[in-house]
Amino acid sequence: MNFKKLIVTKINNITTEIKLNDPDVHNALTLDIINELSLCVDELSRDTSSLILISANGKSFCAGGDLSWMKKQLSAPRENRIKEASKLADLLLKLYNCPKTIIGKVEGNTFGGGVGIMSICDFVFSVKDIKIALTEAKLGLIPATISPYVVRKIGEKNSIHLFTSAKIFAPEDGVKFGLIDFIYEKNEINSKISEFLDSFKNSAPNSILQSKKLVRDLSYPINQNIVDLTINKLADIWDTKEAEEGINAFFNKKKPNWIKE
Repeated sequence: MNFKKLIVTKINNITTEIKLNDPDVHNALTLDIINELSLCVDELSRDTSSLILISANGKSFCAGGDLSWMKKQLSAPRENRIKEASKLADLLLKLYNCPKTIIGKVEGNTFGGGVGIMSICDFVFSVKDIKIALTEAKLGLIPATISPYVVRKIGEKNSIHLFTSAKIFAPEDGVKFGLIDFIYEKNEINSKISEFLDSFKNSAPNSILQSKKLVRDLSYPINQNIVDLTINKLADIWDTKEAEEGINAFFNKKKPNWIKE
């Protein structure tokens, strides 16, 4: 598999690593990286790997949505907004439905859509001293397309708090919320992940796949109807004056008008 924005490596007999590789934009979820991730997940869903490790190059794991793309949506007709929002939403659902067990390796700051990817991972390893946040409310937006996965992972109360406050939190808080499973120093995270991956080696490959499917089948579904709801919610919020104010304020490096001195 040859990609421009991803590095894909078979790291042992049962594990393939997908490394986000667009550090100049902090691995933001641009259309290029969305398309490549979608293709990569399709290919890995058919190969012999039982596990997928998602990591990233650069200072950030994932900066979330592409704000330049979001700004364009302010002047786009609703049908275009829905079409554009569907690209990320479809990727997230595809990643969620991937039969492989997914492990996240988070070594940098993570915002918005990056938190969505963390939420889809079955297990998340993080280093210390990074920042994590769902910052959409600061822009007059909502974390719509990632919301089914975040709510499923951390629950309603934590989701409402983080969605509405847009607060930055540390990995230690992420453990309390249920978003992160393990925290290590940067110089030990690789060895700890290797130990974790080794724990699957004695399990039959198909049993690993079917066990995850069993858990999914026993849980409430995240299906196309839910995804379509989130897409329409995002299209709705783009229609608001607050979204226009928040996104323009961000690009003009000023405070939005709802922040009173």
